Parts: sequence; C-alpha cells; structure tokens
Amino acid sequence: MKNDKKWFQKAYKRILVDMHIPDWNDEFLRDFDPENYADMMQLAGIDTAEIYSSSCLGLCFWPTKTAFPHRIVTKGRDLLGETIQACKKRGIDVQIYTNFWNRTAYDVHPEWRIIRPDGKGTCDGGGRFGQCCHNTGYADFFVQMCEELADAYDCVGYWVDMVGIYNPCICPSCRKRFMEETGFQQLPRFADWSDPAFIALNNCMNKWHGELMNRIKAALQKNHPERTVTFQSARLTFGRGCGISDDFLNASDYLAGDFTGDKIQQSVITKTFSLLTKNRPMEFMTPRCEDLSYHTTERPIQNLTMRAYAAIANQCSFTLIDAIDPSGRLDRRFYEHARDVNATYAQYESYLDSDSEPMADVGIFYSIESICDPDWGPVPYAEFMGRGKDPFRTIADWLGRKHIPFKFVRAEQLDSVPVVFLSDCCCLTEDDCKAIRKYVEKGGKILADYRTSLFSDTTGRLGNFQLAEVLGIDYAGTYTQRVTYIQPIDEQVMDGVVPDYPLMLNGSQVNVVPYPETEVLAYITLPISLATDNQRFGSAISNPPMRPTRCPAITRHAFGKGTALYVAGKIEDNAFDAHKRALVSLLDDLLGKRSLVTNAHPCADFTLFSQPKKKRIVLSITNQPTILPPVPLHDLWIELTLPKGFDIKNVTTGPDHRDCKWTRENDKIRIEIDTLDAFAIFAING
Repeated sequence: MKNDKKWFQKAYKRILVDMHIPDWNDEFLRDFDPENYADMMQLAGIDTAEIYSSSCLGLCFWPTKTAFPHRIVTKGRDLLGETIQACKKRGIDVQIYTNFWNRTAYDVHPEWRIIRPDGKGTCDGGGRFGQCCHNTGYADFFVQMCEELADAYDCVGYWVDMVGIYNPCICPSCRKRFMEETGFQQLPRFADWSDPAFIALNNCMNKWHGELMNRIKAALQKNHPERTVTFQSARLTFGRGCGISDDFLNASDYLAGDFTGDKIQQSVITKTFSLLTKNRPMEFMTPRCEDLSYHTTERPIQNLTMRAYAAIANQCSFTLIDAIDPSGRLDRRFYEHARDVNATYAQYESYLDSDSEPMADVGIFYSIESICDPDWGPVPYAEFMGRGKDPFRTIADWLGRKHIPFKFVRAEQLDSVPVVFLSDCCCLTEDDCKAIRKYVEKGGKILADYRTSLFSDTTGRLGNFQLAEVLGIDYAGTYTQRVTYIQPIDEQVMDGVVPDYPLMLNGSQVNVVPYPETEVLAYITLPISLATDNQRFGSAISNPPMRPTRCPAITRHAFGKGTALYVAGKIEDNAFDAHKRALVSLLDDLLGKRSLVTNAHPCADFTLFSQPKKKRIVLSITNQPTILPPVPLHDLWIELTLPKGFDIKNVTTGPDHRDCKWTRENDKIRIEIDTLDAFAIFAING
C-alpha cells in the first residue's frame, strides 16, 4: 500500500536549538562545530533537526545577499549549510527555522519599527526584541529573504517563529491602511469590544496577518511546493486581538508551539491545537530548562519524560528545545537525557496515527472571538494585550480529575459529542449560533453560562442573547454585583450544594428572565451589602448570603429534541473543589452516562482516540501528580462503553502490544491494571 503521509506524520521526535546570539563580540559562536552539533542530534535519537537560519536578532547564519549576515558568516562560514550537511550525513532530516522578529532591521530601518500606543518602539525602555511592522517595507524585505533562503538549501520544511501580534502598532503605515480599508478617520485610542472602530481594527489585524502568513508561505514554497511551512502558533492562547484567524491557522501545514507550563497547560494546548490544525499531528514543543531565561537550569529528566508521555497520550509529535551557549557549545548531558526521553517516546510510536480522532463525552466549544473580556473597557489600547489568557485551564483540570473524556469542538464537530459546554462564549458568530441551535434541536445537550451569545463578534453588546430561544431566557439588561450566590431549589441540583448554604461566586451573574416553559433550578442570592461597603456589611471577613431574589441562577430548557442548561455566572472561575463538584454534576446531569468509568486516582489522566483506518481505539493513561516522580497506582480498573457497531477482537497494551486483562459485557469492556507506574497505553482492536 502506498504511504502518502507527509514527513511530519512519520517523524515525531525533534530538537530545536535556540541560537539568539548577537555578533558584537568575537567570542560569540567561535566554538560552533556543525559536526558536534549533528553528533548531539544523533545522540538524542531524533528524526528531525530544526536548525536556525536566523534568530530574533535578524542575523543570518548563512551567506545571505538580501538580509543581514551574522559576523561569523562574513568571515567565510556558512553555519546553516555546514550543519545541514552534517545532519544529513547521519540520516537526520532538517527543518529550517527563521524568525519574523528582527532587531537588526529595527536598528537599521527606524521607519519599519512597530510604534506602540505610547509612541515608542519595542526596544525603547530596555527591551531587547526589535519588532518591525508588517505594513511597512519590512514585509517585502522578509519575503525576499524567504525566497532566497528556500532556493539556497534543501530541507523537509520551514518553521517560522514570532508571528502574531505581540504589541499593538500605531505607525503611519498602520494608520493609513486602517483608514483606507474601513473608512474610519483615525485608529481607536481605546480597547473596547463594543466600539465598532476597535472591532474593525481587530478584523483588519486578523486579515493583515493572514495575508502576511500566506505571502511568507508562498515565498518559501514558490519553487518547492513539497516542503511544509509551519508558523509559531502559541500566540493563539492569548485569545482575540492577537492577529489569529482561520487564515492564519490554515497557513500552517500543521500547528506547533513552544510552551513551558504544567500538565494542565499541555492538556489544553494539545487538544486545542489538534482541533485547529489543518493536518495532524500537531507539534508540542517544550524547553529543557525550567524557563527560557534560565539558561543552565535543566528540568529533571522525569519531568521531560512525563511531557513525552502526555504528547503520546494526545497523539502529538514531541520537540525538545535547547539553547546554544554564546560560544557555540552544546551541553552533552542534555542530549544524553534527550536520548533517554526520546527512546521512551519511540517505544510507543506504533500507537500514533495522523488520522486519529479524539473521542469524548464533553466538547468544550472553542470560539477565539470569545477569548476576551467584552466588559473590560474602554481602556487605553496600550493596556489591552494579553487579556483573556488561559480561559480553559480550570475546566480542563476539573474534567481531567473527574476522568471525563473531553475535547475542544467548533461548529463542525458538534455532532461528535453528546454534551457541549459553552464557557462564557460571549462573542459567538452567527454561523456558530446557527450550528448550536441545530445541534440542540436535533437532540444535543448544552451547558452555557454567563454572557454566552450576549455579544456579536462584529457589533459588540446585543439587546438579547443570540441563543435566547435555545436557552429559554431573555437578557434583563443588567448584571449583579461582584459577590453572588447560586441557591438551588433543592439539594439534587448540584452535588454538595443545599438551599440553606448556596454556592458562592466571586463574580457577577447576568440577570435574566425565563420563558414561561423554562424550568428554574436555582436562584441568585446576594449579600446584604456590596463587597466594597466598609460600614454596613453582614460579616467583616466575608459577604454571607442574606438577600434571596427571584432572578434565575440556573435554568433548564427543552428545545426541539435537546436540552439547554444555563448558569448565570461562571462557576469555573472559582477554582475550589466545591465549585468543581457543582459544575461537573451539572455536566453529569446532561450526560446521563459516562463512556469511561474508573477507580483511578484524580492524578491519572485519560485520553481516547479512534483510529478508523487501523480499526482500533487507543486508550492512554498518564499518572501525572503535581509533584514528581509519580507514586505507582495499584489495582486499577477501567470500564469503557464501546461505540455502536464496534466489534472488538482483542485488547493489547504497550509498548510491545502484549495481551492484557480484559473482559466484555454487552457494549462495555473492563480493563484491569495491577500497577500503573507513569504511563499505560492500550489498543482496543476491532
């Protein structure tokens, strides 16, 4: 059978060596040895080396004619070419790295600089990173450099770093283009998601960055269409306003990003990127050091190994990131550790498949337009960047700890899950709302909360919810004060919450009016005073519930064949066990029956993937406590409800596909594990 998979769908283990080294000192890169570099790649046991052609300083490690060569190149060296050849001699494929940031261009061409709203460039005030604006001549400069680079060297693909919006720009070129394309007479001075001018600016930034990415891709593939192009996509985690759109995402042949966070961040990233990527698998990248600024502080090998296990569990390729010493040396000790980590990863590669589809009980709806706070503003534009970060962290943690399989979904994936959670999806598009309405009407179940569908992605705040008829409520026009309570009508509504002791939210709730047929399951209760009142209060150290209202806090509404639960506040913004139990019980109420039940400790993380072409389901379990190493878990069992029509033949476990303990009863299988150390993986073969 012909194998038509691309290189990145077969070569999963990679290393990227950061080389953000300037050239003002003769000591810099004087000890760089391409043969030793390639030896370290071989020692690490990787498939693909991601090699720098230039850094964020804009200095090229090859003899460019269009850009700025590093000083060592002007002395007759071609570090890129020499390193490519050394890696190829050892059977290691090469992906070439380049960086859109360019401190040298910033210094040489002041007219290309990003001008922040305070009138300064990105290096004013002590910054090291020179950022140039894509609406100036810098875009043409960068595209020409990419064309030259692509024709100079052979490789499997390109990795383009530092794209997206990291600083808002008010340079003359941005002002001129914005006014020409929108008709507005000036750039907005304030960030405000209800201001048509600010929304128009965001739409322009999305468009401009999408066009830029596709220009860069076209330049790199002009004479080499078989080579892949991947853009750094970590910026999408910052949400709306960072220049990320479908055009941006689709410019990458697959999504990739580097992250330093914990296991929860890795779970969220791998699942969101796997949803949004044009082709799978996505590339999960993590540095060897605890933080990129800690050059010599390497993570414990157990930490890196657990990240590799989590990459396998989420069907991702895995890239370790090193940083070269200014002299050009590499620390062999890391590559010995990388060898062990990659050897562990390699044992399980037979369980990876680029055609894998995640299986889940709950789909968290992904709306990048809603990853913002539409009520935060108007504020000076300079204060805007970075709002809306990590919106899914708490719910991902809760679902993981409760062993409820989840994934992220957009409109196209709604039918793949029985329950959809819309966590403050405030700025849904019209197409999103149509898809959700159809999903519920056909029998789907949703849990929506707070401001879901209360704003338009194009015009800002609306007079009513776009999903009002689905939710069975109307917007009453106001929010409550900041400290509020959810008082259930009885103790059956939420696990652990009773009417006399309602659930506190450290946040406001939306005042709504229920439809006549809508069932109210809980009401809003308020403290006797505002939390800011320092004279007349119910308690000096808290704000106890004292004022019941008839404003709904939780409602249930039948729409078509489906059901919609609505919560007027954001339970998931309160990261305590009581809130976790309450929210998960609402999801369980909609779900009815989970597909996966287990006696495992909450630190065990489960993932499920369907691999139709291989006629199997892959179940992974990662033992991921907060403090490593993991303590072995004993006498585990997992009961899994199989999809309809799945005819099971056997169950094997990794890494060597040996038989394991399992039994079947009707549509369920039960797998038993005597001891789980760090990781286990199973193939349920049909």
